[in-house]
Amino acid sequence: MSDPVHPTQRLLSALDLGPSWARDAIPRPTGRAAKNTTAPDAADVRPARRSDEKSDRGFAPRFQDRNGRDDRRGNQRSDPPSRRFTRPEPEVVIPAAPGVKVLIEPNADALHLIAKEVTHVARVYSLFDIAKTLLSQRERYHGVFTVDESKAPLYYGHRDHSLWLTKEEAVQHFWKAEWRGDLYEEEEVEIDGPAGNFQVIAKCGLSGKVLGPPNYHAYQSTIRQVHRDLYPNMPFDRYAAKIVTERSEEAVQAWLHGMKTKLRWKPVGQEESVWLEDRAAVEQHFLNHRFPEMYVATHRVEVPANTAIQFFSPSLLVSFKNAARHAAQHAAIIIPTVCTLLEKEHLPVFKKQGKLYAGPSRPHPIPDDTAFADRMDLIVTWMRSNPETKLSKLWKAVLPEGETDPSAEWLADLFWLLSQGHLLLFADDTLILPLRRKAEQAPAKKEKTSTAKSTETKETKSRKRKPRKRRKPLLLVIEKRVADLPPLLRKRLHGFDRTIAHRLRLKSKARQSLRDQPEISESNETEE
Repeated sequence: MSDPVHPTQRLLSALDLGPSWARDAIPRPTGRAAKNTTAPDAADVRPARRSDEKSDRGFAPRFQDRNGRDDRRGNQRSDPPSRRFTRPEPEVVIPAAPGVKVLIEPNADALHLIAKEVTHVARVYSLFDIAKTLLSQRERYHGVFTVDESKAPLYYGHRDHSLWLTKEEAVQHFWKAEWRGDLYEEEEVEIDGPAGNFQVIAKCGLSGKVLGPPNYHAYQSTIRQVHRDLYPNMPFDRYAAKIVTERSEEAVQAWLHGMKTKLRWKPVGQEESVWLEDRAAVEQHFLNHRFPEMYVATHRVEVPANTAIQFFSPSLLVSFKNAARHAAQHAAIIIPTVCTLLEKEHLPVFKKQGKLYAGPSRPHPIPDDTAFADRMDLIVTWMRSNPETKLSKLWKAVLPEGETDPSAEWLADLFWLLSQGHLLLFADDTLILPLRRKAEQAPAKKEKTSTAKSTETKETKSRKRKPRKRRKPLLLVIEKRVADLPPLLRKRLHGFDRTIAHRLRLKSKARQSLRDQPEISESNETEE
């Protein structure tokens, strides 16, 4: 039987005393004492975390470069790439194009189909629902881009509906456009590969595109070209930090084999044209001769909403998305344009209960002395007793016994009533009979009430006029206030109250004399 270990000895063995090199040589204890005065039990001891367990949990070492190597020892980490700690890249926020206004308008062709459907089914639809239907799909509306005349124009490509802010962006799109083959003939020729000692190949860390050896003379221009073509919105410094290198003979040979072929271009449709050996020469030829054919400089242009996003300048695309999102949230902003287009389609727009509707005809109430055929008379008579009902209830009440579905004759009669506006059938199968307004006697009553009100107001005003209260003379007010003063305060005045009252009496006498003078002169004239 082994000797029991003293609690104090167990507590001291848990402490890490001594230098670090000695700590690594001696096996560490399996537990560490708790922060209390008594010795812990075996169940309370918590196992220590080792340094290798820390790396297994996905934590990166303190000093580590971009490729995952330890900065001090230069050892490659054994953790899989998915467990490495990588700092999230900040998103590139693209602002909207300054000075460019974008309006969302419905497509005339889409509204023509809706008008055709309204006429065909003879139903009444809300203009708000029509606007929401038009904005539900991008094929049914377009964006109107406008720029002030004092600013630079936009460049619109009529072949693919592309839109750009500058000529440089339009030229970049030229290399990706499908119509490039209609302008320039492209040919691949064999050339001698580059000569030199190449050991490292650089690649784009985002797209995997081979950029070439860093010691190749066209390396910097290749990086700039790839950055301009693939990632124009990313800062060049950030893109350069994404470049990775590969040191292998296979990568070098693959790059050399790809450099033994070269592309050259020849303009199509021009006599005595020569081959252009460089991309820069092609771009210059395109700007000088073919650019006006493909792009139009304009300050106002309509672009379909279903145009591909790669056919827009990034800032213009942000402006278009913001306008489309705002229109989807507030569909009523396109209702004025919808009314204009419906008028061209000869569809009436009317208001009912404060809302705008479009239907095959405006509401036309049926006169009382109108005579109809038997089927129509049954429909109209039942609707007069039920001005607002459902279509299914109408058929149940009107159809003969034993018939559940209306025949073609019944449907034709109902369609005529709907097309004439005598009945209104809404999208939710609500059937309404328009009624005449009882407004014949309303104006006379209004005139009588208005005249009675005018006479009453005049009499009440004359009766309610009260005589204006005459203000008391200032002399009486002062005398009353002086009389109401306490004896001590009245004694301090020392006769000033008498002088003030005397002056006020003199002023009142002078005013009275001025008033009496014209009366005296008039009386003298009459006596003469």
